[in-house]
Amino acid sequence: MSKCAKRVLVFSDLHANKRALLDIAPVLKKVDLSIFCGDLLGYGNDIDYCINFVLENVDLIVLGDHERMAITHENLDGQLPEVRASTIYTRCKLSPKQKELLLSLPTEIWHENLYITHSINDEYLRNKEDFERLCEKMRGGTRYAFFGHTHEQVLYRHNERIVLNPGSITKGRRGFPRSYALIHGDNIEFVNLEGIF
Repeated sequence: MSKCAKRVLVFSDLHANKRALLDIAPVLKKVDLSIFCGDLLGYGNDIDYCINFVLENVDLIVLGDHERMAITHENLDGQLPEVRASTIYTRCKLSPKQKELLLSLPTEIWHENLYITHSINDEYLRNKEDFERLCEKMRGGTRYAFFGHTHEQVLYRHNERIVLNPGSITKGRRGFPRSYALIHGDNIEFVNLEGIF
């Protein structure tokens, strides 16, 4: 993505919520590139709808920790009770084909001058040091790093590089509303949405 007329949508942390996708569907038709920063699954029950919609309509998709836990035999003892229960439920609902599709998703994407990931080792990236760690992972010529996981909006600039977390399309945390981000040229806008819980 250059500093030109390309319109980009960045969203994250859907957590199997159809209602959240209905809010964003019209936006997908108006952008040139759509990016999803992981956590398609977890908490919500609209598993089939969300998997089908995102895989069919979004250009660049990375694997989140909730997908990884759902498609692997990862031990869940260290997870919060809500996460553990949701993951066990999701594991039971996924078809072999869905597991195969999710397994094919990368944990990182480099596309043009973009770097996309969900997090670094499942960590919550919230401060200047965390954002600069993301910058260190960016290859030469990469201008933007997009991530998710925290459900919190971030816009951090460092040495001509931009680190962005669009927040969660389903539920914000720590005072943030649910949201997504739009980029058009040098303009970066967070679009806040009304709560759905």
